[in-house]
Parts: sequence; C-alpha cells; structure tokens
Amino acid sequence: MGLGKLEFKMKICILTIATNKYLRFVEKLYSDIAEKFIPEAEVNCLLFTDHEVETSDNVRVHQIEHEPWPIPTLKRYNYFVKEKDFILEHDYCFYLDADMRIDAPVGEEILGDLVATMHPYQSFYPKEKRSYDRNPKCLAYVPEGEEGEYYYAGGFNGGKTKNFIAMAEVIADRVNEDLRNDVIALWHDESQMNRYLIDNPPTLSLNPNYCFAEEFIGSQQYPYKNPTIIALKKNHAELRS
Repeated sequence: MGLGKLEFKMKICILTIATNKYLRFVEKLYSDIAEKFIPEAEVNCLLFTDHEVETSDNVRVHQIEHEPWPIPTLKRYNYFVKEKDFILEHDYCFYLDADMRIDAPVGEEILGDLVATMHPYQSFYPKEKRSYDRNPKCLAYVPEGEEGEYYYAGGFNGGKTKNFIAMAEVIADRVNEDLRNDVIALWHDESQMNRYLIDNPPTLSLNPNYCFAEEFIGSQQYPYKNPTIIALKKNHAELRS
C-alpha cells in the first residue's frame, strides 16, 4: 500500500528587535503576521528584547541588554548570528522592524534567495544624493560614482536562511571591526546592508510598497499607491529616550 503524497509545510522565521519603548508595537505586528504573512506557511517569530516577554509555541525570545541608541540597531546582525542555528531550521527568514504594520496580504511573491526592499524615500533620489556612507574609514563606505543600483531600506529584508545568515555574518564582522576603530556607519545597519548588497545584489528587489512610509498614504505625488507593509510614523526622540 502506498503512502500517498507527502506535503511539506514551508517554515519561515520572522526576526524582530524591540528594546526599550519599541516593545509597544510588537503585539499588533505579531497579530498582523499571524493573519496576513504567508498564512499557508509555518511562521515562527524570534524576538530580541530587553524586556521579560512570555514565549509561546511560535514565539521565541532572545534576551539582549538595552544599550544606548544606536547600538540596538547597529548590532542587529550580531544578534541574528547568535541565533543562527535556530534560524537555519527554517527555509526562509525575514527581518521586520517592530514599528511596522501589515495592511494587505503578504504572499509567496516575496520569496527569493536574497530579498531587499527599495527605500521609500531614497530610491527616488539620484545616486549622488543617496545617503550611502561616504566615510572611507568605514567598512560600509560607498564612494561617489556609479555604485548602487538601488538604495534599500533596513526595515524589511530576508531570503533563504543560508543566504541571510551569510549576509548577517559579514555585516556583524564589519560592524565589530568598525567599532574597534571607533567608527559607526552613517545609517548604522542599513548602511552596512547597502554596502553588502552592492557587492552581493539581491535576487529579488521589492518595491517600496513593502516598506511604505505611513506619511505617504494618500499622497498624489508618491508613485506607489498600494502599500502592503507600513513603516509607522512616530516620534523617534521619544521612543529612543
């Protein structure tokens, strides 16, 4: 007697960092993920936080120390590398900023070997006006010129786990080396990511609908009109204090 067709459920790991006051956003984000993020897959969330948070069947918590801004964002790839064994148990992983909202279904259109999202502002600037790190002492350095087909947002990126972890290990090493030399990249992890993606172009570039600035909703001038993942408008100074 045959066993019949075996069905394998795709496993996806969602990475989020929420220290200090950013924890207030996580409950709504996780609710959105459960409802709208590739619901046919097995989705597990991995939360890096300095708060005491209960785990559940699909939420794993990794405790980190709260350090002054910008360390929690600068070192995000260092945190990910510490959980690489767990992440690699999944087929794909994606990083989402905690202060995001999912407004429309996210489906398999986001799946790729290495996935990045065009920045909602800077993607439309000419190359010479994009704020890549221009400090030659920094390992995120991008010289003026032709490099950089797109400028990518730090708020949503991912891909197959082996490719994401390969990127995370390189970026973590570069951040550590810069810190030893008293250097911090201009836009922290985002600057480091953009340098990496110039050298290792993503196989899938998502348009800014997947990291849509909330303040652009309803704008007639903005070229994208169908936001899927929203980067919330907030008071950065209050959240980081």
